[in-house]
Amino acid sequence: MRTATIAVSLILGFPVTAGAQSRTLDVPRQIYGKVQVVDGTTLEFKDRRQIIRLAGYEAPRVEQIASSDGIEWPAGQVAKSWMILRTLKRDVNCAPIARDANKNLIAHCFVGETNLAATAIAEGIGYAFNHRNEPQVPAYFDIERKARGLGYGVWSSKDLLPPWLYVASPAEEKKANEARGADPGLPLPPAVTPDTPQPQTSSQGG
Repeated sequence: MRTATIAVSLILGFPVTAGAQSRTLDVPRQIYGKVQVVDGTTLEFKDRRQIIRLAGYEAPRVEQIASSDGIEWPAGQVAKSWMILRTLKRDVNCAPIARDANKNLIAHCFVGETNLAATAIAEGIGYAFNHRNEPQVPAYFDIERKARGLGYGVWSSKDLLPPWLYVASPAEEKKANEARGADPGLPLPPAVTPDTPQPQTSSQGG
């Protein structure tokens, strides 16, 4: 069975056991259910009151406006709407890998076997991005290069600032661009499937 632990090991290049040992107690192995879309990057599992941010991905800010061939369109609202359409009345399965500076979970999330972040990047809805000190997903940058080359979505607008530069100072812009770099060669995180109930066993193996 594919699990969050396997996803962590593939992303970071560690053995499964090392990924399991590095997981802190406040990071669940898996979260599954219906979500409320907060913005193009963030989901909330309402029944758990748990905020999830997609790992390795950033969408335009909700208020950002793009312009393509002289036509303005709401890039941030499009990103949020895209995520709503992908998750509405669907079960979302997330494999958390860490917590961010705000203590929200960072996770790879799927509808069925569809990786939400990877698909959004491929369709030009948002960007591959690694926050400082967070696990990298190099495969997303390869996907982004293809979308950029085809001029999809956000790449059709020459004057649209990426969200991490949208309200940033020059010093912060430099820091953000340095943080965005990634080493190529690691695979996409695998899809995770809901856990099946396992027989109860004692901790001593009896």
